[in-house]
Amino acid sequence: MDCREAARTQSEALDGALSTSQRTGLWLHTRICKWCRRYGQQLRFLHQTAKAHPEELAQAAPHALSDAARERIKRRLSNDDSAPNA
Repeated sequence: MDCREAARTQSEALDGALSTSQRTGLWLHTRICKWCRRYGQQLRFLHQTAKAHPEELAQAAPHALSDAARERIKRRLSNDDSAPNA
């Protein structure tokens, strides 16, 4: 299992049970890769925090963009469209 697959598998583990081979592969990978082990700890922390504080999570982000933000995005997208393709 490489780091990309380990990250995806850790995310899947939050949503449901893993197969035995996935669980074993993830366990082996995180024993040797401190970065994926740390990523898993951070992912679990964020998941637990979001579940513990759903009301704050709902208030954290606006549900709609302001008109000014929409215009900035439109300008940026139209500027990127005029750039030559490499």
